Amino acid sequence: MSLSRVNSQFFDEHEHEHKSWVLVKRQKINILIPPSSPPDAAQFTVLKPLKSRNIQTRKGNVVKRSLPVVNFQFGITRMRFLNFEQRIKEHGGIRKWLISNGFQRFLPVLEREKISMHQLFVISMETLKTMGVTPVGPRRKLIYAIEKLSQPR
Repeated sequence: MSLSRVNSQFFDEHEHEHKSWVLVKRQKINILIPPSSPPDAAQFTVLKPLKSRNIQTRKGNVVKRSLPVVNFQFGITRMRFLNFEQRIKEHGGIRKWLISNGFQRFLPVLEREKISMHQLFVISMETLKTMGVTPVGPRRKLIYAIEKLSQPR
């Protein structure tokens, strides 16, 4: 009897025991992931809705009520852009950064297209190609340098 047939037979026989489990199938391996355990009720306190704009925490601190951050990825992108912007300013601007890193061939194209700092941050290989930068190597190096500048130190 093959291993996959044994696995499926096992899961069929024990299905009633694991109804809340998640079955993940990858190639020929089936993995059962148990449901997360509920947290202890003693760890949390129930907060009553407040009419004021301030909320008092368990430690007694008063904080202003605000909306939750809905898009976490936007926050990451924003932080990466702020890193990029700060490092470009440390180099003395886009022009000086391009020259100091050997990307002076991009200067005429970027100045002709009037590329801003934000546009440079989100520029893609395809955009550079449509702007007239045909060699793949230099485009890839520029994209990599922009990504490297946007990473935390």
